[in-house]
Amino acid sequence: MKTWIDSHWFQRILEIIPGLSVWIVLIFPFALAYPVPMIVAYFILIFNLYWFLKALNIARHLMNGLSHMRYNMRTDWYEKARFITKDPASYLKSLEDEYKKADGNAVERLKLRDLNGEISEIRNLSGRKEVIKNIDDIVHVVFIAVSTETIEIVEPTVEYVYNSNYPSDKIIVVIAGENRMKENVTDVVKHIRAKYEGKFMDFRHYLHVEAPDEVRGKGANLAYAGHHFWEEFKDSGIDPENALVTTLDADHIVHKEYFSRLSYKYITSPDRDRETYQPIALLFNNIWDAPAPNRVAAIASSFWLLVESMRPYRLRTFASHSQSLKTLLATDFWSNQTIVEDGHQYFRTYFAYNGNIEMVPLLLPVYQDCVLDENIYKTFKSQYVQRRRWAWGASDFPFVVRNFMKHPEIPFREKAIQTFRQYVSHLSWASSSLLLATAWIPLFFNQRFMDSVIAHNVTSYSGELALFAWIGVFFSVWTYMRLLPKKPEHYSKLRYIGMITQWIFIPPVAIILSSIPSIDAQTRLAFGKYLGFKTTHKVRKSKVVIE
Repeated sequence: MKTWIDSHWFQRILEIIPGLSVWIVLIFPFALAYPVPMIVAYFILIFNLYWFLKALNIARHLMNGLSHMRYNMRTDWYEKARFITKDPASYLKSLEDEYKKADGNAVERLKLRDLNGEISEIRNLSGRKEVIKNIDDIVHVVFIAVSTETIEIVEPTVEYVYNSNYPSDKIIVVIAGENRMKENVTDVVKHIRAKYEGKFMDFRHYLHVEAPDEVRGKGANLAYAGHHFWEEFKDSGIDPENALVTTLDADHIVHKEYFSRLSYKYITSPDRDRETYQPIALLFNNIWDAPAPNRVAAIASSFWLLVESMRPYRLRTFASHSQSLKTLLATDFWSNQTIVEDGHQYFRTYFAYNGNIEMVPLLLPVYQDCVLDENIYKTFKSQYVQRRRWAWGASDFPFVVRNFMKHPEIPFREKAIQTFRQYVSHLSWASSSLLLATAWIPLFFNQRFMDSVIAHNVTSYSGELALFAWIGVFFSVWTYMRLLPKKPEHYSKLRYIGMITQWIFIPPVAIILSSIPSIDAQTRLAFGKYLGFKTTHKVRKSKVVIE
C-alpha cells in the first residue's frame, strides 16, 4: 500500500533539495558581500583553511594508499589463498616469521605495515578453520557490458581476465550486450568466442532487450544478463556463496592479482555475504594519448578513489566492483531504474541487509580508459557528458531518504550520517572549486570594506593558504609518476614534459569539467529534467600494456 513517503510530490521535494542547496551556497557570497562583508570574509578564510588541511590529509592518504597498492600488486595472492586454505595455523606462523625477519629499512617498514594488518585479520578468525572457505570451490563470474565498443577495445579486457593469476577454468565470462547494437555485439562475441573457446569454465553472452518500464543504461543491461545467467545456471550445482561476481565495462582491464586477492579476502572473511569489494579505478589505459585537461580529470578521479579506499567508511561502489552471487540475489542483481547503477548498488545492498554491510577496499587497480574521442572538441564534450552522468548520483538522495524512513530498525544516528555524507559529497563536488575561485570577487565591489585592515589580512592569509595547498599537488604528481604506464614507443621523451606541465590545468579542469557538470546534473534533477544514458566513445591510439 502506497503512503505519502511514496508520493510523487515528496519525491519531487527531495529531488529539488540537492540542486537548490548548490545554488544557495553559490549565491551566498554575492548576496552578503555588500550588507555583511565580514561574514563573507571570514567564510572565505575558514573555507581556505579547511581546504588547506584537507589537501594535507588527502596527500597523506594518497601516499599510504600507494604503498598498500604496490604491496598488493607484488604479492602472489593465489598462493596465499591456497596456503591458508590448506593450513591456517601454519600460514599465520609464516606471516609472523616474515614479520620478524624484516630489516627495518624504509621499504621493509611499508611491507611490515601490510603484514601486520594481514596478521591481525587472520588472528581475528581465532583459529576457526571452518570460517575459511576452500579456494578450490570459488568460481568467478565476470560480466562485461558491451554496446558500441569494438573488438579492439573488448579483446584486451578478456585477454587480461584470461592471463590473470587465477585458474581460467574457474572463471565464467559473460558478455552483456545491447540488442540495439546487435550487429556490433555479435561481431565482438564471435571474435572472442573463436579465440577463447574452451579456455574458460564457460563463456556466455546475452542481448538486452529493453523493457518499457526501465531506464536505458548499463544497469538495465547488466540486470538483464544477470537474471538470464542465473536462470540458466541455478541448477548447475554452483553455490551462490561460492560464486564471486565482478562487473566490468568493455574497456576495463584487471590487474593480474585481482581475482586472487578478491578470493583471498572473501574466503577469509566471516562476514563475506554482506561485503562489497571495490578496486581502484585507474583511468590510465590511454592516458599517453589524451589531451592534458582530460589527463588531469582522469588522474583526479583515480586518486579520489584511492584516497577513499583508505577511509572504507566513506567508500562507495564505483564502476567495476565485486559481490558474491548470494549478495546479488538478495538485491535482485543491479537496478534497471537509474543511469548510475554502480553507486546506486551500494544503497540497494545497504537496504537489502538493513544497513549491516561493509565496503572492502581491495587496493588493487582495474585499469580503465580516460576520455578520448576523435578530436579535441569531441573529447572535451564527452568528458563533460561523462562527468555529468557521474554527478547524476545526486539522484540517489530521494532514494536514500525514503528508504531510511521505511527502515526503523536502522539506528537514527547511522541514518543521519549516511544521508549527510551522500548529500554533502554532491554539494561539495558542485560548489567547492567555484567557491575557492570566485567567492572573494564580490568583496571587491565593496570599496569601503576593501580599504579596511581586515580585508587586507583576509586576502593575504587566503592567498597564502591557497599557495600552500599546492603541497597536495606535489604529492599527486609524485604518485602519478609512480603509476604512469610505460611510454608508447611512438612518442619521444619530450612527451614527458607535457605529462608534468599538465598540472597547470587543475583550476580550469576542476571548474569546467567537474563543478559545472555537477551543477548541471543537480539543476536538471531539481527541474525534473531527467538525464538519459549516453555511452562514452572509446578511442585508443596505442596498445594497452599493463605490467
